[in-house]
Amino acid sequence: MSGKKKLVVVLGSKPGAVIPYGDAIYCANAAIGYYAETVCRFPIVVSVLNPDVIHPKERKEGASGRDFFTRQFEMIIASTPERVILTRTGSFGLLRDVLADAGFNSQLTAISVEDRRMLVGKLSGCYDPILTHDFFYLPLSKKFRYAGSLTSTFLKRLLNKRKDCGSAFRPSTGILALLFAIADYGADAEYVICGIGIRKRSEYLGANNKHKRDLPQHVFADNKVLKKLSRRYHLSTTEPEIMHILPAYQTRDDT
Repeated sequence: MSGKKKLVVVLGSKPGAVIPYGDAIYCANAAIGYYAETVCRFPIVVSVLNPDVIHPKERKEGASGRDFFTRQFEMIIASTPERVILTRTGSFGLLRDVLADAGFNSQLTAISVEDRRMLVGKLSGCYDPILTHDFFYLPLSKKFRYAGSLTSTFLKRLLNKRKDCGSAFRPSTGILALLFAIADYGADAEYVICGIGIRKRSEYLGANNKHKRDLPQHVFADNKVLKKLSRRYHLSTTEPEIMHILPAYQTRDDT
């Protein structure tokens, strides 16, 4: 790929992802395990994890979704990324020890809620809570839920500006993986998004519905952030579901 922009792949867990080869790959949650055979071909691999994916509370006896989280944990432990980025700093010490005890030796870092908010805002112009016009198309009952969650966020931040907001108002781990990639490689790289969709995320590869909410998690924020990023950076996708936002990836001639 000499003389050409670096190609950075951002990978989610949606089944059937079409993954071009690139200079680096940023994997969201257990995508690094679901697509292990493809991921291992990349010279640079970064894993971006919601801490809940590896937290022992999700795998304890009697926990809802225990089998699902155990499978994800085992796949992550078997992976060998250059580094791991946790999307929150809570329980960092515990999770570092859990990974070490399992024999996982990759570099582990974490970003605080406030620093994450600043990163998203700096790169996309969207600071959470991210509001969109989608609110007006929700059924009345969900409008109340949406407004209530938003009000709760503002009230909490009156006391502590570092409080996180509800999942309806901030990007998903997949979009955060894209943002971390952009933070590392900047405007000179090309980014291709694979295996990241919008609909039925809880069904990806057997995911359970333990965290199902009345409001769509991350969907509105993801749409808005992607649209903003597409105006600032060279983004494309192999995922038909988001081709209304991003252009289809065109195979590069790197010979």
